[in-house]
Amino acid sequence: METDTRHGPPRGRTPEYRFEAALAKQSQMWPEVSTAFGGLEPDWVTAAAFFANDAAIDEYLDYEGAFHTGVDRKTCAAAMMVDYCYILSMATVPLFVGFGIVPELSPDRFAMRFYAAPMEHDGRTFDVRRAHTRFLSRTFWTDRVECAADPGMRPLVDRGGLCDLYRRAIEDHVRPLVEKLADRTGLSRNALWRLVGDAIAGRFLDAGRRFGCLEDAKAAAMTILKWRGSPLNNRQLHFFDLTLRDNEDHELMSWTFRARGGCCRHYTVEGGELCETCVLKKPEERNLELLELMRQRFGRSVGDAD
Repeated sequence: METDTRHGPPRGRTPEYRFEAALAKQSQMWPEVSTAFGGLEPDWVTAAAFFANDAAIDEYLDYEGAFHTGVDRKTCAAAMMVDYCYILSMATVPLFVGFGIVPELSPDRFAMRFYAAPMEHDGRTFDVRRAHTRFLSRTFWTDRVECAADPGMRPLVDRGGLCDLYRRAIEDHVRPLVEKLADRTGLSRNALWRLVGDAIAGRFLDAGRRFGCLEDAKAAAMTILKWRGSPLNNRQLHFFDLTLRDNEDHELMSWTFRARGGCCRHYTVEGGELCETCVLKKPEERNLELLELMRQRFGRSVGDAD
């Protein structure tokens, strides 16, 4: 993907900075990973530099293993990929879903500033690693004509082209980390790519709900993640709907879930178990457990429903 972004608007035209406006709105909606356009400052690191730093990668793997005793290196690698893709997907998917924007995602043009955020789980509070992100390039691609006056826009593309651009951008961005983690931990490349796909799919669901365009978001995600020949493509990953009904077959609530294609290996740690939508679960068992969670969310049992 191109990285030249320093061109200005045509002479006599006031620039319309749609990219910055989209970033500001996204950061307001997802403040945990605030995202902006800017320069590389001393306390920021590019993804390329981070991927190339063996000491930083080992420190991150050690961090992932510190939450449980006896965690093997493959599980640390899975957890690190999940955490990194949490950051990457939150920085990019809402831009796609809400604003039709795919930014320049080359690892040397994407910067991060890591920080620790408190998270409560099972009555205990942990510091989890998150990052704010920054695009070092103003270049972006879009299928929205209203963005045409933005000086950073490259030629307008159609929806299919935008999906293809995003897929290739994600693949090119994550590939160095996949290679690094596979070499250093022994977790297979296929397993790591499956975790990337899961993260992207989950964020498309989240963004689709929050922007009120769930069906469009699901369709875009499947176009991106089911591309033949892509390392993101696997047959297990998909979306499915479950409907909770009362004893008289009245619908109480319906929800769309992501069926994972990968496994985070949490079940291998002391006290760990399979995630609700883990690829290792049988669909029938998974669906029964999810329906029970939906009952709890609805606030009453099916038997008590009117």
